[in-house]
Amino acid sequence: MIFLRTLIFMLILAPTPLFATTTDSNLVARVGGIPVTSFELNRQINKIIPLRVSFHGGVSAERIKEIRQEALKDLIERAYKVKYAIDNEISGSSAKVDAQMKKIKGNFKTDAEYEKAVAVETETALRASLYRQILATAAEDLAVTSKVLVSDEEVAKYYAANKHIFFMPKQFRASHILIKVDPSSNDAERAALKKKAEEILARAKKGEDFFNLAYYNSDDRTKYVGGDLGMFHAGQTEKPFEEALLKLKVGGISDLVWTRYGYHIIKLTQVNEPRQLSFDEVKLKIKSTLENKRRKKVYAEWISSLKQKYKVELLVQ
Repeated sequence: MIFLRTLIFMLILAPTPLFATTTDSNLVARVGGIPVTSFELNRQINKIIPLRVSFHGGVSAERIKEIRQEALKDLIERAYKVKYAIDNEISGSSAKVDAQMKKIKGNFKTDAEYEKAVAVETETALRASLYRQILATAAEDLAVTSKVLVSDEEVAKYYAANKHIFFMPKQFRASHILIKVDPSSNDAERAALKKKAEEILARAKKGEDFFNLAYYNSDDRTKYVGGDLGMFHAGQTEKPFEEALLKLKVGGISDLVWTRYGYHIIKLTQVNEPRQLSFDEVKLKIKSTLENKRRKKVYAEWISSLKQKYKVELLVQ
């Protein structure tokens, strides 16, 4: 049985359609015999560009060069994982390859468009590339993911040692009406806007519906939700705004409050006093944090060991 599995993986590395459909002219690197093709490199570059370049900005030649190096590094790292998978007899699912090929083909309107798109690389080479990605993922699952386990006891211990971190500061919920004042406005214009704000304030204090007052009079985009600012905590608003809030009781309406934006009329709608978050509230977040930290460590050690074990051959600089 062991001999049979070994034979299967030897055949994968032999000149079969799965790994050996590309010529040397289409290779940019090899890692222990695992190919990295120019087609894969171009695909990886195209994946990275939207993440590294502003939508409205151009892409300089220097930036493209940096992205190309990043893409090549990613693919070499993937090849390390594929080599690890083969050496450790980790197999991939051909059904997953079929599903991905079907998905790719579905992006084209006609079979002719699809065939034209894959003609240079060839469909077989594309399948091989997809299979290498599946192998790399399977290898990482075994070598890293399976070892990133955080027990409930570790989570509880972390919470006990770092309880002070999990503290919810005082929170407010408020609505406001903003009468915006342009910094370049003159005294007469400011006086007129202040008078408008005072008239709205008088209506609010007489009990007129605050939602409607905000909707029809506020210059802030929150007007469409009746001026509702949602929940926020101390320190998140302008100092005069917060000082006015602290003087209010729930349901209370402030006098006019001046900030750099203009005149505000504030209604306090909710207050949550500061409190310690319970273990049940934060245990999932703690577990995720610990798992991510451990994963980075295990992953770095694994990749480092692969770099020492497998030779990289760069065919194109």
